[in-house]
Parts: sequence; C-alpha cells; structure tokens
Amino acid sequence: MPTTPERLVFQQSFEGLIRALGDHLDEPCARQLRDAGIDPRGKLAVAYPLEVWVESLKLASSVLAPAATLDDGAEVVGRRFLEGYGSTLIGSALLAGVRLLGPHRMLERMTRNLRTGTNYLEARLEQTGPTRYVLTCRPVVIAGFYRGLFSAGLEMSGAHGASVVLMRAAGDAAVYDLSWLPEKSAGKPPEAKPLPPRGPQPRS
Repeated sequence: MPTTPERLVFQQSFEGLIRALGDHLDEPCARQLRDAGIDPRGKLAVAYPLEVWVESLKLASSVLAPAATLDDGAEVVGRRFLEGYGSTLIGSALLAGVRLLGPHRMLERMTRNLRTGTNYLEARLEQTGPTRYVLTCRPVVIAGFYRGLFSAGLEMSGAHGASVVLMRAAGDAAVYDLSWLPEKSAGKPPEAKPLPPRGPQPRS
C-alpha cells in the first residue's frame, strides 16, 4: 500500500513570513520560531513540514495582531507577506508588473504560484462574473491567511473596491469569493454638464 508523502512547505513561504514580521521579529519572537522548528536568523532549509508552517503562522498572527482572532490575525500576516515580498529585489521587479497585468491575470498568476509554494496545496480558480471569481484551496488550516494574501494582490493590481470573503470551509477545503468594482464604477469622475448656449450679447 503506497504511503502518503509528507506535506512540505518550501523555503520561499518562510522567507515571506519572516519579511511579514519585519521589526516585530525581536529575540523573543525568534526564540519562539526556533521552538516551532525554524531559525529565522540562520540559513533556511529547502522545505519544512506543514506542522512547522502552521505553528509559525500562528505565532506571526499573535505577534502582528495580538488582539485579533487567529483568522483575522492571519489575514494581517497574508497582507504583510505580499507587501514584504515587494521589498525584495526579485519581488519588487515582479510586483512592478502586477498593475500592468491587471486583476484577472494577477489572480491566474498568484493561483499558479500558490501551487509551487508547497508539495500539497491545490488551488482552483473559476470565473463567475466579469469581475468575480471563486477560489477553492485545499488543504487549508488557517483560512484567513489567503484572505489577506489575495486582498493585497487585488489592490496591488489596481482593482478598486476589492473584496475577498470566505464563502465556506468544508473539511480541509476553503472556498473564497473574490470580486472588485467594474472599471466604469471604479471612481470614475462625473461627466461635466455642457454649459447652456449663450444668447446674443447686448450692444454697449
């Protein structure tokens, strides 16, 4: 009987998590991360077990949003994860093109990138309207992380009024509704009303 391969999260995901922590990564936080199985001050391994990622994400959530629930704190981590990626040399070059890509192509690219960050995550994107998609991810342990990740991505791509809502979580799957305002509704200035025609001017 074939054995199920160990679920692994690759190095780049932990690099993003460390960048998301930023100045909050003090020595007590670093010590807690080492207890979880990752040394943020040392050389990162190529991959870590899923359990190490989950514990590290929980810790980052509690550090960045101590008063929030785990899911809401993880949303903060997800947003800062993408913003931090943009501060790197490679990330800044990639994210510079995100606005040129627009939200549709950005979502396709980000969904594809999600599948390369681990050896287990499945991500399926389905367009359900002109500016609406349904994203299904599995397996998902902390759903708020992807909510923050995709919210930040949509905003960076120029999507106005971006919304990412967890529609349902069933088993290990999380289903999100992603939407934004159509171009014509996205802060378009009102058209100027034409001036009334001027009649003949009186002679002086």
